[in-house]
Amino acid sequence: MVDKTQIEQWLKDGTITKAQAKKMLADASEYKKERSSNKLIVAFSTIGAILLGIGAILFIASNWQELSKISKTLILVGSTALAYYAGYYFNYQKQYLPKVGGDLLFLGALLFGATVILVAQIYNVNANNHVLVLVWLIGILPLVYALKSVPIAGLAALLFYLWVALFFSKDNHWWFFGFLGRFSIVLFIAASIMLFAVGGLHYLLPQFKQIARTYRIASLKILMFSLFLLTFDWFSKVSSDYISDWFNTVQDQIVVGVVIFSVIAIIITIVNWFFNKSESLSIYEGPISICLIGLVLIFFFYPSKTNIYILIFNLLFAGLTLLFLYFGYTREDMKLVNLGMFWLGLFLVAKYFDWFWDLLERSVFFLIGGLILVIGGIALENKRRQIKSKFVEKDE
Repeated sequence: MVDKTQIEQWLKDGTITKAQAKKMLADASEYKKERSSNKLIVAFSTIGAILLGIGAILFIASNWQELSKISKTLILVGSTALAYYAGYYFNYQKQYLPKVGGDLLFLGALLFGATVILVAQIYNVNANNHVLVLVWLIGILPLVYALKSVPIAGLAALLFYLWVALFFSKDNHWWFFGFLGRFSIVLFIAASIMLFAVGGLHYLLPQFKQIARTYRIASLKILMFSLFLLTFDWFSKVSSDYISDWFNTVQDQIVVGVVIFSVIAIIITIVNWFFNKSESLSIYEGPISICLIGLVLIFFFYPSKTNIYILIFNLLFAGLTLLFLYFGYTREDMKLVNLGMFWLGLFLVAKYFDWFWDLLERSVFFLIGGLILVIGGIALENKRRQIKSKFVEKDE
């Protein structure tokens, strides 16, 4: 949608008449009002859906002792079915409230998970947490494709990562950051590249384009977070004593998980590379994904007590943030631009603290750091606004 500045410039250049300019300004104003109204409706309906879900769960919790097992089950199943039916009714039968219907369907997906977990607890089903999460994930996947629901696709991606964390840490006895730092960062990177590649496959069917984008954006967020951790020596560098018992400490399922996710990711990436012509950047994504998998596998199987991996991952992370900015600009994709801006800013701040904390006096450290943050923040925001003004966001 064109803005007022563009219309006034076209009028000044004689490209359009005054009558056309007036009509375009009116249309632009109406479009902005409608978009603002839609955002307000989405906000209210989302909050309402969340409150309904919380209310149903709290009702059961507050009357847990008084309610029989059958009553608890019926309330849970009934609430889920009611949310699904109301969502379907407003979204498909009464199509004038699609956003409300979409939020109610998302509420149904949340209530389905609560139902699975609480019913297992009610009947003392001996199931590990990862099994319940997997049942939840499998249960909502048909909705993702039948309804082409982006919010439920986002929930499915979140549940996938939650299942990975629960399943591959079920026999883990270390502190969380020890587990995360030493082993499963590579697991999550491999899983993210696999999910990114799976998302690419969805582009082969045009009706699943938004689902593909949801999976890929989710995978990029987890990927960048994992790589960000590897830019620090605590995660990338091991002691000489630790190298000797590296694989004696790693549980077998983590090694198997890393290998399986990596192999699947490579296969699907190659398929996308050669057959997926719907994405203009697939020619770049394939080599980058395969090289990244190769690098993290080398890091996983051949740890080092030197600083080599720290240097490599810092350069890699900086390069990826710049690639996000470049790809976001060339594809006119503000989500990629925002992702690149966020991680670039966080990376610069983190590296400033990481590299200069012990080198500068505290007053000088904070003065320089504050100045860099203020100037850098202004520069990044101005650049983001300039990029945004050059193209229409595809997400709005």
